[in-house]
Amino acid sequence: MNEEQLETLCLNLVPRRRLDDRDELRKLLAERESGCIIFTTVQKFALLDSESNHPVLNSRHNIVVISDEAHRSQYGLKAVLTANGQYKFGYAKHMRDALPFVSFIGFTGTPISQEDKDTRAVFGGYVSIYDIQDAVDDCATVPIYYECRLAKLELNTAENEALSAQVDEVVEDNEKLAA
Repeated sequence: MNEEQLETLCLNLVPRRRLDDRDELRKLLAERESGCIIFTTVQKFALLDSESNHPVLNSRHNIVVISDEAHRSQYGLKAVLTANGQYKFGYAKHMRDALPFVSFIGFTGTPISQEDKDTRAVFGGYVSIYDIQDAVDDCATVPIYYECRLAKLELNTAENEALSAQVDEVVEDNEKLAA
């Protein structure tokens, strides 16, 4: 997607840069004072082996991060305990540590609202909603039709009763062991 975005961007007002590695990204963000569009991936904000936190690369307020497929990559702001006993953060936290005052815009067709992943909590309210009806109206897709039906299931009553008896036996044995 990175290459596609760089090629399809039609702005010739400011320089555009595609960055191939983490060191190049860090150098450009630390040195750049204005006027550049940088294409990169969130993975380039990974920590170096010697780092426990990401250093601040730029503290400007006039930086905008535009994240495509935002529902996939912009979480991991809370630490997770790994199997080896270390706490680990996601790339999104490292990016926010590196660029503490940036504004974020996220594009997604699948916003998430879960306890540990919430697109609106990370990016704020919706700026625009382009739903399936908009896509149909624009001829970008065909209409989707749903037909509600009940699935017919045929259960083997004898096998079901035998399985239920086995489950009851296991539960009784566990209750006896617990007593």
